[in-house]
Amino acid sequence: MDSGSSSKMADNSDDKKRKAQGPPESARPRGAKQGSASTKYTLGKARSVDVVGFVEARSFEINALQRSLENARSQGNTRAFQTLPRHLRRRAASHNVKRIPARLREKALSEMKKSAQTSKALAGTDRLTNAKKSSRYKRRRARSVRQEYETRQTGKRWLETHVWHAKRMRMKELWGAMIAETPNERSHRAAYRAAKEKTYIQDVSYFRTLELVGSEDAIVGLLRQLTPPNELTLAMKPYIGGARMAPLTLYCAGSYPLALLGPATALWEPISGAGKRKLWLRLHPANADAIKIELERVLDAIPDGNDRAIQIKDITCDLVSFELLGGQSTQMLAAVLSQTVDCADSEPSLLQTIRAIPSPAVLPESVVIALRIHDPRLEFPFKVNPERMVLSQDEQQQLQDVLLHWPANAAVLDGQRSDTGIWDRSECASALERRTSEHALNKRREQQLVPGTKLRPDPSVDVTVPLLLVRTGPEAMLGSRVGRTANQYIDTLAHGWTLIAPRGWSMALWMALNFAGARAQGLTERHHIGFEAGLPTFPANWPGTSAYDEWAGSAATALYQKWQRRPPGKRANYLKFGINSPFYAPFHKLLDLPGVPEAYPQVTADGLECRMKRLRKITSKKKEGCLSDQMDIDEDADLNSTVASRSSGSTADMWLLTGELLATAAASLLASTRTAAHEDPALPTAFLAWAAPLLEAVRSPNYNSNSDTTKDIALLQHCLVRVRLVCVGRGVPAENAPICTSLAKQTGDAIGFVMTSSFSLARGCGIAVGACSLYGLYQAWLSAAESKHAKSLGLTVQSLDGSPSISTSFVVLP
Repeated sequence: MDSGSSSKMADNSDDKKRKAQGPPESARPRGAKQGSASTKYTLGKARSVDVVGFVEARSFEINALQRSLENARSQGNTRAFQTLPRHLRRRAASHNVKRIPARLREKALSEMKKSAQTSKALAGTDRLTNAKKSSRYKRRRARSVRQEYETRQTGKRWLETHVWHAKRMRMKELWGAMIAETPNERSHRAAYRAAKEKTYIQDVSYFRTLELVGSEDAIVGLLRQLTPPNELTLAMKPYIGGARMAPLTLYCAGSYPLALLGPATALWEPISGAGKRKLWLRLHPANADAIKIELERVLDAIPDGNDRAIQIKDITCDLVSFELLGGQSTQMLAAVLSQTVDCADSEPSLLQTIRAIPSPAVLPESVVIALRIHDPRLEFPFKVNPERMVLSQDEQQQLQDVLLHWPANAAVLDGQRSDTGIWDRSECASALERRTSEHALNKRREQQLVPGTKLRPDPSVDVTVPLLLVRTGPEAMLGSRVGRTANQYIDTLAHGWTLIAPRGWSMALWMALNFAGARAQGLTERHHIGFEAGLPTFPANWPGTSAYDEWAGSAATALYQKWQRRPPGKRANYLKFGINSPFYAPFHKLLDLPGVPEAYPQVTADGLECRMKRLRKITSKKKEGCLSDQMDIDEDADLNSTVASRSSGSTADMWLLTGELLATAAASLLASTRTAAHEDPALPTAFLAWAAPLLEAVRSPNYNSNSDTTKDIALLQHCLVRVRLVCVGRGVPAENAPICTSLAKQTGDAIGFVMTSSFSLARGCGIAVGACSLYGLYQAWLSAAESKHAKSLGLTVQSLDGSPSISTSFVVLP
């Protein structure tokens, strides 16, 4: 064993001896004797402390110490806002007392006063902080969001769904209202699929509604002066009782077929008796002001009497309306409007009975369904079963009975007609004031035993909403009844529903329909859906009206400005290809009418000639076929101001062929065959003899048959006929392109112009809606009759860029 191991053993033995002897004298408790077995404190008790007992015994001293530490820390070192926890602190709290909780504001204010007294910059002033004066923009800023929105609506009207649309769509000011133009996302094909198979929805609350109150005979007599003399739609039995909405085409009084105002729809209040009745005129905002002025003018011209006792009031702001299209639109409406209020002697299950129809086109057009539903917010959100519904045998029998015999009382809420529903605006306003707030509904949802359970209607608290459902279709867009021409339009794209509700309920119904699966779209998509269906859209396809001139003028100005922004060397040279009017359709020149409407861009060509001279100096080369003096455009002029050389044109002598009666007569003329009995086609009397059946349909019943032949020929020569062109081969016609006969070789032989064109997803080819002169169609009819190779009458659309012309077939649109 070595010396190291022996030393370790000695150290271990010494440790054992020290442990056995116990702690040293200094570590023992006072008064304890070493080696005593009866000591009061054992070794274990000496090494432990009773924390709870110790704190309870010293609680007063601990609290006093904490208070003294907090006072010492806050005295002069901590401001009032610094005592708040992190999640309650706000920026600039030292300058603004209102950013501090109310319990600390008095202390913060006293601190700010002390700081102001010691500050050199604030000494002798009443200011408490050295903050800069707010900017003028912030001083003029609205105090609340509601006040700001009201300020921003100056000069234009916001729809109730404006904020929802503004977050998702491009908004545009049109006709005095902010209207959703198109969604921010790409939705061209999606909108078409929604309108064809699913549900398409658009807020059409911008449509104007005029209320006429008076006797039934007086209202019918007033509107008869503005409608064609051979149409008595408003006074027919299906419409006079309020069961259907009547389509109308309005003209200036005593001017038919000239001075066309545009289409409209009329709905009678379903009330019995010989007293006063109400009539709603739903008008497009583009022609609403003109129609209202004409109604007031005619009313003022009526002598004093019962026929003059008619009140005209604009109730546009009291109603909201949505338009729904698509195969599942009926099913969606049945799901969202399922909580109907049961009334005696009524059929609350009518909408549920027709919920399984494949398309609204199955139902009679223009029928009206009156409903009264509970608050749609109670059962929000609604869900629609995507699968096709399977009806039982009894339900199928009920559906068949409804389709064969539409209920006569569908437009009333009860058999006694005591509940006027949406027609009583004072009752609707009272219900809106008593409507349950969103906060109260959320409180009721919190009290539900099962979270997410739908609320049940409480009659003592919840109000009801009266509604009107109108089955709309081609008649509303054409302004006339549709019979033989109904098969020209695509059912799912042309037929749908219009939901009319009182004001204040727009967002509740809009959110319910959107969450149920409807696809919201804008004005551009609605025009395209009507175009796909084969229908003319107002005002874009109604030449001869002032609304069309304004619409086409704004579109022409936008096209011209876009063309002007391009460099001169990159612009399209339209005149080289024989196009004299590339930005708008010059129907006034087509019909040999003097002047140009003021809405179109037209100025002198002096500035353009100077520009062309400068271009020739730069390029040192004379380009053949460049835009010359023949083009009626001046790019140096201001399009927004009136030019001195502007010619005041008028389209008062231009008239548009509308209505199924006239369209059928024109189509039969074009389908006729030429015989040897016809006169020389070069003579004007030959054209008059060919169009005699159409002229007979235009004449009023009290027309003088011995009228001047020259006036009749001039009237027919100023007639425009709308046509739908379908491309035979490849290609898509361009807008504002000339329409010529199949044998025409020059643009000067144009018989019409294209107004709207695009590739049709429904037909798989290019289509267009245009307008041709009646005399031009007569020339096309003669050319087809003289040609040995022409199998059928067709038209050709020339291009604007020099590409080959496009051959098309066409049909006459009413």
